[in-house]
Amino acid sequence: MEEIFLILVGIAWALGTPLIAIIALVRTSGLRAQNDRLASDLASLRRELAAAGRQSVPPPLGVASPEVTPHEATPVEASVPPPPAPPFVPEPEPPIAPPPVEPEAIVIGADLPASPASPATPPSIPAIEPVRGGWEQRLGARAFLWVGAITLALSAVFLVRYSIEEGYLSPEVRVILAALFGFALIAGAERMRPRDDRVSQALAAAGVAALYGSLLSAVALYDMISKVAAGGGAAALTAFAITLSLRHGILVAALAFVGGFLSPAIIGSEQPNTPVLFGYLLAIAAGTLTVIRIRGWWVLGWGVLAGSALWTCIWMLADPDLPELHWVGLFLVALAGLFVWASWRRLQESENPAKDVLALVWAALAVTGGLLVLAIAQDRGVQTAGWLALAVHGIGIFAFSRWAPRFQFTAGLAPALSLAALALWWWTGSGVAADWNDGRFGWLVTMFGGLYAGAAFALLWNAARPGFWAALSVSAALSHFLFAWYVLRGTATGGVPWGLISVGLAAPFLVGAERLTRWRGTMPGATEALGFLAAGVTFFIGAAIPLELNREWITVAYAVELAAVAAISAQLGLVTLRRLCWPLLAVVVVRFVVNPEILTYPVGLTPILNWMLWGYGISIAVLVVALRFLRPTGDVQLVRAVEAAAALLTFVLLTLEVRSVFQPTTMMMPDASFMERAFYVLVWGAFALAALWKARLDGDLVALWAWRLSGGAAVAVALIVQVLVANPVFEPADVGRLPILNGLLLAYAVPAAMAALARRWIDVEPDRRVDLLVEAAASILAFVYVSFEVRHFFDPGFERGGFDAHGLELYAYSIVWLLFGVALLALGFLRQAAALRHAGMVLVCIVVAKVFLIDMAGLQGLLRVFSFLGLGAALIGLGYAYRRFGFDSK
Repeated sequence: MEEIFLILVGIAWALGTPLIAIIALVRTSGLRAQNDRLASDLASLRRELAAAGRQSVPPPLGVASPEVTPHEATPVEASVPPPPAPPFVPEPEPPIAPPPVEPEAIVIGADLPASPASPATPPSIPAIEPVRGGWEQRLGARAFLWVGAITLALSAVFLVRYSIEEGYLSPEVRVILAALFGFALIAGAERMRPRDDRVSQALAAAGVAALYGSLLSAVALYDMISKVAAGGGAAALTAFAITLSLRHGILVAALAFVGGFLSPAIIGSEQPNTPVLFGYLLAIAAGTLTVIRIRGWWVLGWGVLAGSALWTCIWMLADPDLPELHWVGLFLVALAGLFVWASWRRLQESENPAKDVLALVWAALAVTGGLLVLAIAQDRGVQTAGWLALAVHGIGIFAFSRWAPRFQFTAGLAPALSLAALALWWWTGSGVAADWNDGRFGWLVTMFGGLYAGAAFALLWNAARPGFWAALSVSAALSHFLFAWYVLRGTATGGVPWGLISVGLAAPFLVGAERLTRWRGTMPGATEALGFLAAGVTFFIGAAIPLELNREWITVAYAVELAAVAAISAQLGLVTLRRLCWPLLAVVVVRFVVNPEILTYPVGLTPILNWMLWGYGISIAVLVVALRFLRPTGDVQLVRAVEAAAALLTFVLLTLEVRSVFQPTTMMMPDASFMERAFYVLVWGAFALAALWKARLDGDLVALWAWRLSGGAAVAVALIVQVLVANPVFEPADVGRLPILNGLLLAYAVPAAMAALARRWIDVEPDRRVDLLVEAAASILAFVYVSFEVRHFFDPGFERGGFDAHGLELYAYSIVWLLFGVALLALGFLRQAAALRHAGMVLVCIVVAKVFLIDMAGLQGLLRVFSFLGLGAALIGLGYAYRRFGFDSK
């Protein structure tokens, strides 16, 4: 048993020694700088007093005063400068009393000659320099002090150990001596306090540690007193130590609350007693926070919060059934109130850092609320006491936020915590039929939503920021309502008319908005609050649409709400409300663009007139309406974002409509046919041309980027997929049997014509490289079209694999390519476009190479003759044209 006692004492000192050193270093670092400043000011003050005393001394008899008879002074005397004044000259003593002979009051310069004309200079005394802080001061004035105190304590521990080993002392005497030693250290601290506060603080901390050691030894090692008495003794000792910390500093307070929080774990109890445990912890927290309130030691508040949270978690893990949840709920609510009470006055004082206080109070409210949420989730929402404690905690946060403007945003914690508790309860209990009650859930979510919405609306009147409370009221009601719909829609209560309920919830906000219209001229911030309440009305009315219809209409409701918010914010001039358009716009874009469930929605039997046309079309229309209200506000970024969203939704709508035509029942399939890809190119190209036309009209930046992105996608699919990867030669495709009016016309010729039209409108494009890309795309698509038309004429079904051709077909390629090259050259001459001329020349050279390399061997008879004859005539004609139209005849 003695070894256990010595081990505990050693652990206490091993943990206390670095803690003492750290806190002492923090305290003395500031005191050193203050001491240096005081010493310097004292030296300067002494110099000023010495100069004032020297000027007040009358001149000796027989010496003329320079102020009275300046004309009697000789030039030599005038040229001699007066001796420098010593830094310290005492005042003259009365002639009847001789000066006292003391070492501390030696009069410097008393034996100087009386004549001021004497050249002798009195010796000067150097000014008192402040003691500089360095390694010597740290070692001699601080380290020696703490090491000495620790050494003194260890000597007592060794003495007790020696007495135990020799059997000199009984356990009772050991405990009593340890307690007497602690009181002796505290008494020594009181004696040393007027002389040296550092020594006093070290002795008091050692004394408190000794008292805790004696008490814990008496109950844990020797079983001298009962656990009930030990608990009372620990509470009394903690209260004594906390009170003592008001005289001896933060170190004693830290040891007090650490010892107080550790005592229940060491002392233990025969039977767990929840009210006694948490009542004891609440008393310790209250005492420590009282000291924090008086002295401003906010760092101790984090320890109190951590200790309280740790004990609450231990209690939840020790007893999963939580039979006495009401006591823990009361403790957590009271603890949050204590933190608010401790910080209430200090927030108004400038010497305390406001950020530390803000962080501590935010953490206290969040941690206590989070612990309540975890307790309710572990209890599976059975006990009403847990929900009641959470409601009281939330109302307390609302009251604190209302009357402390610096903490007004903490009010958002209350509805967030209630939603978290309801969500965890539903998530943990929905899988067990006996633990899940949808009716109870419905009542709870209704009460919490109504409580916070009504409380926020009541607190907005004459508040510092009425708009914040109005927004909180709307968000609390809307979030709880939507969560109730999401949870209960698939249960037995799924037949609830949610749309009618949503419209009914809009009524109180409409009444509140009507009341606020009367206060707009007298209450500051009433206009902002009016805007948020009006937005709440639109939210609930807009939510009624998808709640009564199918899920695909939810995004349409968000778009309608965005337009309503834009209209209200523009009419009332509310910048804060207009910022709400950003999250609404983000929801609309995400749900309509990157939501994979869109492809699973029922399309219907009608190819074009389906839900996508109405859903996307209505959303695009309301975005255009929102732009009418947003453009006059001058918010360029928001206007461009809404324009980009409208353009993006239009692009997605066109794409989905094409998909619904070709794959009405299997829209999730990743594959696409040749004609489906052709229609994608046509639709995207048409959208790009429309955007380019709009950019030419008004120089719209969004339209310019829409042209670039949509046109780039169309060109990429046409050139890479339709020409190189999956053309009809490589991949069989049903393009029709007609020679010209077939799928090739839609896949290649029409896109080539679109690219040519874009080339005529491309003057708005600042990047000249786009011109070359568009011209190249048009030329390539036209060349591929005429080539595939030749193949289609001889092989309508593209049944022959590869590019193998013979006879007349081979000759037809040469004729068509040569004519196409000549057309490019002619077009280049007419438009003075070098790129077209160069493309025509390249194609003519290809035809020349084909005739000499392929046609010479593959053609027979007249076909070979006609091939060379036509090529020669064409080349001669081209040469003449170049000399006649392209260049000078010379």
